[in-house]
Amino acid sequence: MSKKNLFCTIVILVFCMGTLILPVNPASAKTYTINCLTAWPKSAFESGEFLKFLDNVQKDADKKYPGELKMVYKGAGEVVATKNQVEACRSGLVEMVYTAGSYYTSILPVVDIMSLTDLMPWQERKAGVFAYLNKLHNKANIEMLGRVGTGSFFNLFLAKPIQKVDDLKGRKIRCSPTTIPFMKAVGATPIQMPPPDIYTAMERGVVDGYLLPPGTIRDFGLVPVSKYMVFPGIYQPCQFVLMNLNVWKKLPKHLRILLVKHTEKMAHFNIEDQLAQLKKEEGEFKKDGMQFIDLSPVEAAKYRKTANDALYNTVEKKAPKEAKKLLKMITKK
Repeated sequence: MSKKNLFCTIVILVFCMGTLILPVNPASAKTYTINCLTAWPKSAFESGEFLKFLDNVQKDADKKYPGELKMVYKGAGEVVATKNQVEACRSGLVEMVYTAGSYYTSILPVVDIMSLTDLMPWQERKAGVFAYLNKLHNKANIEMLGRVGTGSFFNLFLAKPIQKVDDLKGRKIRCSPTTIPFMKAVGATPIQMPPPDIYTAMERGVVDGYLLPPGTIRDFGLVPVSKYMVFPGIYQPCQFVLMNLNVWKKLPKHLRILLVKHTEKMAHFNIEDQLAQLKKEEGEFKKDGMQFIDLSPVEAAKYRKTANDALYNTVEKKAPKEAKKLLKMITKK
């Protein structure tokens, strides 16, 4: 081989080897689009917290893995009815939902037990609650990224006051599926209706009160018809970030790590924000003329026990093994 041919061969080999070790063009990386829904309207406080989460995820992904992840907020109940959103997620119609456990008990009945938790989300991770609950979600083709709220409770709002639990007998109370057994246990008449319908129902006397987290009632315009707020509260309205399991498994490991990291961060800022909002709202309620009813220690204990027993007994009938194990895990030792 001539020196000229040898030189050309070496140049070609070096060039070919160089192309093999060059980094892949970032523009050629696959883009994973995550379409998201919230159980609450975009204007609601809860949705605002989730939008903050989406923004944080997107900024971090754009910085570390440009072009690989696209988080898209599609809307709320106007896109898919709230009660159908988790089904839409597990079937692949959307990739992610931010919702409350009470909205998908038809898919996973035991999730309602989480309303009795004594722990914060980060404590639940350490205690193994997250791992166990996620395993149950996986059986329904759902990946649970985390529980991220709320630290608040359901309070009873009434048009007329009570002094003891027995005063609720015969009262017509708007309930969610989670709180129906409790209202039946105290002798009240539970009535189901969407939150936007509560105002007219209270105004016309169709219901005498309702159970909702205090931080949500202003969103539905309920302050003017809510004369009394009863303490203590019962049941944490637990909120979850969920993903379609098939989609989750297809994500590269680094994107899964990124999403989990921001879900854990969301749990902290979400609960901090919601507790701050709750404190502010209670002050505003007083300014608006709402009166607070603090049940006596004996009545408060009766109220809580009745509520907790009603919820546990309901879930235990549907998922006895899982309910017993979860309750033990989420109860402070």
